[in-house]
Amino acid sequence: MRWMRLAGIAVTAMALLLGVVPAAPAAAATSIPIDCAHAAQVAGAEPQTGHNMPGEPAPVLFASDFPALYDCEWNATNPPYRLGGWGGVKKGAPLHHRPVIFVHGNQADAENWYLVADYFRDNGGYTAQEMYALSYNGLGNAYAGLPDCCQPAQESLAYWAGTPVPYFAFCCEGGKGASDDPNVPDLYEFVHAVQQYTGSQDVDIVAHSLGVTITRKMLQLHPELYAHVKHGVMIAGANHGTTICRNLATSYYGCDEIAPGTQWLANLNATGETPGPTKWMSMYAGDNSDAFFQSGGPAFDDRQSPHLKGAVNVEVPGHLPAGTIEYHDSERVAPANIAVYMKFLQDAPLPVTKNADGTFKVASHAPGLPRAGARQEPSPMAWVGVVAVAAALFAAALAYSWIALTSRNSSRP
Repeated sequence: MRWMRLAGIAVTAMALLLGVVPAAPAAAATSIPIDCAHAAQVAGAEPQTGHNMPGEPAPVLFASDFPALYDCEWNATNPPYRLGGWGGVKKGAPLHHRPVIFVHGNQADAENWYLVADYFRDNGGYTAQEMYALSYNGLGNAYAGLPDCCQPAQESLAYWAGTPVPYFAFCCEGGKGASDDPNVPDLYEFVHAVQQYTGSQDVDIVAHSLGVTITRKMLQLHPELYAHVKHGVMIAGANHGTTICRNLATSYYGCDEIAPGTQWLANLNATGETPGPTKWMSMYAGDNSDAFFQSGGPAFDDRQSPHLKGAVNVEVPGHLPAGTIEYHDSERVAPANIAVYMKFLQDAPLPVTKNADGTFKVASHAPGLPRAGARQEPSPMAWVGVVAVAAALFAAALAYSWIALTSRNSSRP
């Protein structure tokens, strides 16, 4: 029930922030084959708190002759559950760039990439035949994909208007939680579909958040693709774990994979963090401005978790006032950041400066926004705001549950 999910999320948020969740050992790696036929079984072997079937399929906005694909985990439903997304003009249409495949993060969908596609079109000359985005877990949560830096694209407004749920109601109706392994087969099928549709065996992949570890796991399981994925841009990925999954490895869906210190991550990184010949970039905040990668004082420090050994690692500036914790979607869509990773895909010189530790920083920012290096670390008061939000969610969930129970009892004979 929705009120139970809201209450669970609120309690989890409060417990994480206040440090009252007991530590738990990492979950053992599953031995179930990770392929389309076993996706539901793989998902069922993970902790089930937070695991719910998406209510609505994501819009299918591919070109009319793009092949129909079906969700590997949910395809047993009736009717079969289509994979959504967008991209393409006509099979075999001319190409001027390698096709780019965009992979969204948790609770989101292909809508996440419209601002990026607009930038690629306007500044890089990319066409619809050269850009493809996948929705691998149904209709996304619009709020989960809204960045702090930028207004939504016009395509996003049209996208939301065409869905059955009003835009601001997406907080509760869209965007169910996902994990890595059950969605790896969806991405694998999608990559092959794009290759066949475009006639290009060579592609580039740009992934964000959960999409990063899904992409890396797909390539690890199908190493023949390293020769054809020419560039991999990994944005704000939990390559060494995310703070929000700390202490939840055995109790929350997906955290058995991407909590810091899990065997799943150890296995993912054991074969090398940036296998060739793919060229790799990792883009992330590198400080406390991203709530998914925080420093907990002497207890832990996850700020460099997205760093990939052997990649071009680029730290990006935040978009809110100094000392503010922000949502990490701005790292994906800020124009200055897009400019960097688009040029990386084109093997062009990057507008970055080099840090003393060998990482890079975005050299400039959009007019009117803070420039790189202008922020300080968040003060303790920044956490007060996060705790207040969690407390408000907790109170709202309890209120919702009371209303639901009262209404149900009053309707009984």
